[in-house]
Amino acid sequence: MAIDAALYKQVMRRYATGVMVLTVRDGDDFHAVTVNSVTSVSLEPILLLLCLEKNARSHELMQEAKTFALNIMADAQVELGKKFAYDRAARSAPRAQSAHFVSERGELLFENALGYFECRVVGEYAGGDHTIFLGEVVNAAVSETDANPLIYYQSDWKGLR
Repeated sequence: MAIDAALYKQVMRRYATGVMVLTVRDGDDFHAVTVNSVTSVSLEPILLLLCLEKNARSHELMQEAKTFALNIMADAQVELGKKFAYDRAARSAPRAQSAHFVSERGELLFENALGYFECRVVGEYAGGDHTIFLGEVVNAAVSETDANPLIYYQSDWKGLR
């Protein structure tokens, strides 16, 4: 017997997650979207996974680009996280939304993030209405900031304070 989607979502809201912004190439520019379905998979090789809705623009771009970055959001970046979660225009113009830089590998990274991962897609797996992307981490860094992480819990954006 399966539960309904409303109950599933209600229970999942009780699971606090960190907030990351995925950036991926979109032609000569970039696309960004807020994600929280990111999981560490393996240390040898270093792998993580993230899930994207199949009908999302970010899904199409991930399949084309085969590389991406994940920016770990600090609590002071709550508005940036919300923009890339809810504002389609902002997603299509991420460089106009916040201070950033492009890495040596060509990935878009946001200044003041707590850290980042640069990855290449090494696998894709069907997951219902989402695709599970397996990424090999090819570069990562931790910020020098002592900021707190941005947390998503009970459909609300929170810091640890």
